[in-house]
Amino acid sequence: MKTRSLRLTYISTLAAGLLLLNSCATVSDEPAADRALPSPTDEEVSSRPGIPTALECPKSPIPESQLSLVNFSDYPDDEIINCFNFAVNKIAEVQTDVMLIMYPVGPLLLPPGEVKNNDTVYKGAGFEPVMTADQVDSMASSMERYLEPACGKEEAILQARQVSRFAELGGGQQVAVRMGGSEECRKKAWVILSIDPDRAGPSTELVTTFFHEVFHTVQARPSQPCNYSGAPADDDQLWIHEAGATFFGLEMAAELGNLNSDAVWWDHMDTISDLLANQQFGSELADPGIAEKGAIALRLLVERGQLETSEVMDGSLYQNCGGQPEAFRPQNIQVAKDYWFDYSEVSEGGGFRFSETALTR
Repeated sequence: MKTRSLRLTYISTLAAGLLLLNSCATVSDEPAADRALPSPTDEEVSSRPGIPTALECPKSPIPESQLSLVNFSDYPDDEIINCFNFAVNKIAEVQTDVMLIMYPVGPLLLPPGEVKNNDTVYKGAGFEPVMTADQVDSMASSMERYLEPACGKEEAILQARQVSRFAELGGGQQVAVRMGGSEECRKKAWVILSIDPDRAGPSTELVTTFFHEVFHTVQARPSQPCNYSGAPADDDQLWIHEAGATFFGLEMAAELGNLNSDAVWWDHMDTISDLLANQQFGSELADPGIAEKGAIALRLLVERGQLETSEVMDGSLYQNCGGQPEAFRPQNIQVAKDYWFDYSEVSEGGGFRFSETALTR
């Protein structure tokens, strides 16, 4: 097996990859730092089974809730909008407005660590700052205009300042954010993606991360009173929430590349298998790699016939606040936790298969 690299998103046990902001600037939790592992070489990228390496999506019907875009990256606006529409058209019901913020950062600062002089609620790896003062001001102004009608001027200024300041400092991150407060304010969400030099080039990680974060904006909050999974433990709520977003991202990458999704899953399972073997990951469904490992646990439930892929892809499984879906019965959750890593390579280049125990237990 060839060892491939993977950029991980470390998240806190409350945030679940979705920063929940309440009115009056009360932050219920903070997104944690990216951990940037070495990026794939050109040889490794080209060897992957046709997995898309750029945000180049077909035109799709314009959704009722259109995207507000703030883009300072080199990616063309129309390509980003096409990919957003491509993703959102899979969702049965979009209950939020979304702003997508993309901004460039320079090379990762060495030695790697947190953003220096960070006075915001955001956390992430420190990169060389490259945003100009005019770009920072433009970002803040756009966000204020987006939030003020629903959330009020004071809150809009506060949140805009936090986001633009972190970008100004060279903060690296991928995060989806939801507001609290009034009913109208709770409909406001935004996705932030920093584009470092690795992501600016061919990057399968950017493609899957883009779809991962878009999916977070349509998920209900992974905590009471909306216990959409029915899972009794907060830890289970967390991995199920994150796993759904990564599952969506992998399936979208397969569709975008016109691939059998098995090829994308096998590539992902190969990467995680290497990280397990190198003891960079543990087998528990927790960080590091909670989303990446959790997605394989959901895949196991699919192969066991206990979860339909369509239930994840249309978002319905993650917008249900009314009880426990059949897929997430306690016994199914336990099997997923106990056996998600019980798979092996069938043959060189022949894919991966879960053990008979994992499939029939």
